Amino acid sequence: MSPSGEALLLLADGYTTRGYHIGCDGTTVGKLVFNTSMTGYHEILTDPSYAGEIITFTFPLEGIYGVCPADAQSEKIHARGVIVGERSESGFNWRSGMTLNDLLLSMSVTGLGGIDTRRLTKHIRDTGEALGIITTELSEAEAQAELAKHPDFGQQDLVPEVSCNEPYMVGPKNFDRARLGQLGEAEQYEKADGEPLVVAAYDYGIKRGILECFAARGCTVHVFPCTAPADDLLAVNPDGIFLSNGPGDPERMDYVLEHVKRLADAKPTFGICLGHQLLARAAGIPTYRLKFGNRGANHPVIDLTTGRAHISSQNHSYAAVLSDGPAGRPAAAAGGRERAPLGPDRPTAPYPHPLNPDVLVTHLNVNDGSNEGLAWRDKPVFSVQYHPEGCPGPRDNVYLFDQFCRLMLKS
Repeated sequence: MSPSGEALLLLADGYTTRGYHIGCDGTTVGKLVFNTSMTGYHEILTDPSYAGEIITFTFPLEGIYGVCPADAQSEKIHARGVIVGERSESGFNWRSGMTLNDLLLSMSVTGLGGIDTRRLTKHIRDTGEALGIITTELSEAEAQAELAKHPDFGQQDLVPEVSCNEPYMVGPKNFDRARLGQLGEAEQYEKADGEPLVVAAYDYGIKRGILECFAARGCTVHVFPCTAPADDLLAVNPDGIFLSNGPGDPERMDYVLEHVKRLADAKPTFGICLGHQLLARAAGIPTYRLKFGNRGANHPVIDLTTGRAHISSQNHSYAAVLSDGPAGRPAAAAGGRERAPLGPDRPTAPYPHPLNPDVLVTHLNVNDGSNEGLAWRDKPVFSVQYHPEGCPGPRDNVYLFDQFCRLMLKS
């Protein structure tokens, strides 16, 4: 039994460390990942894309400015656990309603503090993401036995855990105007008859920030469960289709591909993160698992259509392939890197994807060369791997919502 106030972290590869527990006592199991953001812990913890994961924050002190309810990206914390170097006890901020630890306690989340998170992050970078366990109640031997009971994180479809159960509709009236104003000036879009643009969205783990970006532009969004057939989305007579972010492996979601393909053939379509990966799969472009994923608010991305680099917010373990390597994966996939596209001969304009020339590669990650964006040649369909809404992160890329609105009006 762990001493009072102490918590143990054990990874499947045998890595162990001890610190003090934060949040609730207990035991939690999840995939160990790290996030390099300096702020935004509340948005990160409540992002449904983190379902099934234990988040290690590389910034050494978390909880500095407390927790503001308006920043939550969903109704609860979806991460399985949290690891920090040091937890702030104060959380002073005029917007704050509680401390970070109060939030973890209110949602029965177990975490660990007081460890060298930089050392843990380097371990994940060297060995790759791994299943881990945080416990305040089990011995090391008991923790090993408990960890052995859990399947590899790549064997699970986590989307049904975070998707809505019933369709719902949101628009500008569902959000506080002052809150939308804080997101910055946004152009208002409406059809020739003065009616708002209507978006039908698949909820694979959609963030509140995405819905706010649509609302700020005057759009009405009909949100559907991940298992809804294409007919349900088309029944609301949408001007466009949106495929949201979400957790887990896109290759566990064959059940959506037929519907995604049909919708993309029928309407302007925009995909983000998991939605991007599913659009790629529907077009015959496989995905693969990165060694340690990309998570943070400062990832540089090259837009090949303009030659400009944008700083982006990212959160993903999987990517769409850029080349036809073994089993449809790039040759460098085992190491989690795709350096070739950013070598001396890197592309300076969008180029046809080798596996489907009807799809153009439009964006590349500067750090690892992985795919960050696709666009269909002859259809109003495009997608990006990163999160243009930020939440948390820079808002350099909200212009993509405007691009989608203009596509809908044009079509």
